[in-house]
Amino acid sequence: MILKSLTVGPLEVNCYILACERTKEGIVIDPGDDVQDILAAVQEDGIRIREIVATHGHFDHIGHAREVQQALGVPFAIHRDDLFLVEGLEDAAALFGVRAGKPPEVARFLAGGDEVRFGDEGLKVLHTPGHSPGGVTLVRKGLALVGDCLFAGSIGRTDMPGQSHEVLMASLRDRIMPLDDATEVHPGHGPPTTIGQERKYNPFLKM
Repeated sequence: MILKSLTVGPLEVNCYILACERTKEGIVIDPGDDVQDILAAVQEDGIRIREIVATHGHFDHIGHAREVQQALGVPFAIHRDDLFLVEGLEDAAALFGVRAGKPPEVARFLAGGDEVRFGDEGLKVLHTPGHSPGGVTLVRKGLALVGDCLFAGSIGRTDMPGQSHEVLMASLRDRIMPLDDATEVHPGHGPPTTIGQERKYNPFLKM
């Protein structure tokens, strides 16, 4: 599988492009900003994007998803519980002094147990709320794209409306940490890590 990562926007979000090696069919995850860079990364490998997928609805992750959606002519998917964040996208960005585009048009709602498919590849959807009500993690054997619920050495913030530390810890305990230690973790910000690394060294998980 092809996996490309771009750091986009002032909050340095990790936008991911995943594609099937055989068919070159792929998805874009969290196109928060720098639309032209995302489109160039798609085009340089001849990838045909099938869908845009959001790990959650915070403005730094979906702030320019509509522009990518319109440029590629593809649907946008997010968990239903984060629809209010999509609808309030521009106001939320403005509170942080950041300009966002208009909200993307939601084509389908993700739910735990769903599968995101592209070519011969598929990612299972895990509902991992806490950092946001509709946060999701996308997994396959050896790989987890966790959004902002887990970082290298840390976890997602839970001090804003709609967030819950207790709910996030339950998501980590019940959905993320049961994954194999060798699983590569690709977070919404910062460097990649592994489940084993975080199990051993992450202070929030050792508590």
